[in-house]
Amino acid sequence: MMNPTDNSLATSPAISINGTERWDIYHRLQELEIPCKCPVHKPLTVIISSPNHLIQLWSVMRRINASRQELIISLETNWQIQLDR
Repeated sequence: MMNPTDNSLATSPAISINGTERWDIYHRLQELEIPCKCPVHKPLTVIISSPNHLIQLWSVMRRINASRQELIISLETNWQIQLDR
């Protein structure tokens, strides 16, 4: 049986992101209180201990890596879904 407090089981693989994007992601995850570390000259690592953490990580990565046009289309689609309700 998996022990949910065993962080070695919950640790995601290192995310290899360079430069400012890596630090932007790190700072946003810190704001969201998602355990992560970003040592100098090493990849960002994130501990995913819940489905919510995984979704938040995906959302942060998408926001930072998506093009402006992709984000606009996503917003327009969400607004349309809200108007159709």
